[in-house]
Amino acid sequence: MTQPTLEKFLDDVKHHEITVYQNNGVYRHLTFQTPFTNDMHFNITTVPGYLMITGDMGALVFFRCEDMFRFFRSDELLINPSYWGEKIQSTTYEAKDVSFLEFDIDEVKNLAQEDLDDFLADNELSNEDEGKLRDEFRRKILCSKNELEIREAVNNFNCNGFDFAEFWGVESRKYRYHYIWLCYAIVWGIKKFDEVSQ
Repeated sequence: MTQPTLEKFLDDVKHHEITVYQNNGVYRHLTFQTPFTNDMHFNITTVPGYLMITGDMGALVFFRCEDMFRFFRSDELLINPSYWGEKIQSTTYEAKDVSFLEFDIDEVKNLAQEDLDDFLADNELSNEDEGKLRDEFRRKILCSKNELEIREAVNNFNCNGFDFAEFWGVESRKYRYHYIWLCYAIVWGIKKFDEVSQ
């Protein structure tokens, strides 16, 4: 699934209205939804040091500073997924990672293809050996269907002098669709709150 763009997000929430349940300093509770439906609705709740976003697209808890609206506020609706991901609170580091990142098998296949192409450019193989290497690569790497399969295939690949000895230093994760959507929801929600609070 491709990442949501700001334009896609804005289309998703074009009929959303804000309901302010609490607005007391850094204690806030806001709901954003299209009337008479819960489709893509979300709530933003803040207490000192924390911002919680919950709703139809998932739930996340962030911790950074006393007033989290100040931390996330962006008039241009700019998001910073990498830095914000570091501020997610979770039970373990692994759980935090999974809350905003997912394995990107297509990127791993692309990077593996680049490694193979570099190897073939730097090494002269006979047509027969190159054909065998490409066939083995297609069969084992490109036909992998999930993270477990491709990790095993990459770790065990060895054909005509080519292997992936130093492959896993590459980034093989991408942001989850819902995480990016929630990042846009935070900055958009804060902007809407600022508009109605003036």
